[in-house]
Amino acid sequence: MQTVQQGDRVQVHYRKRFQDGSAASSRPKAPLELTVGVEHPRLPGLGLALVGLAPGGSATISVPAGKAYGPADPTRIRRCARSRFSKEQSLAVGKWVQLLDRQGRRHAVRIVEVRGQTVVVDTNRRGAGQSLELEVKLIEILPAGRNP
Repeated sequence: MQTVQQGDRVQVHYRKRFQDGSAASSRPKAPLELTVGVEHPRLPGLGLALVGLAPGGSATISVPAGKAYGPADPTRIRRCARSRFSKEQSLAVGKWVQLLDRQGRRHAVRIVEVRGQTVVVDTNRRGAGQSLELEVKLIEILPAGRNP
């Protein structure tokens, strides 16, 4: 049976569990394609952990914060006017919400504090400053020469 080697293109399903208890999964979406040994933005720290696995095999990897999404940056805590959020939007502390920037692009931010007409948000990436655990299941080793 064929096993994964460094540089192989593969399809995987994954589940990430963050230090704060939140989780993300690739299911029920299509499997994620990646090259083994090349860092992937959704699965930081995976590296060569799939080498030697056969299709159907799984690997669990603990990734420290520094190798996951990096440290949280305290300068990314910002104050915004309440008017930048829709009136119907619940702004509970700890909740992730969408915020439009001045160019009209959406960004996920975490509510840190609500003070009347001022909302304090954390614009760091969801996993910043947190270690994570990756559970990765190998679905398929793709034929050589196939482009993503």
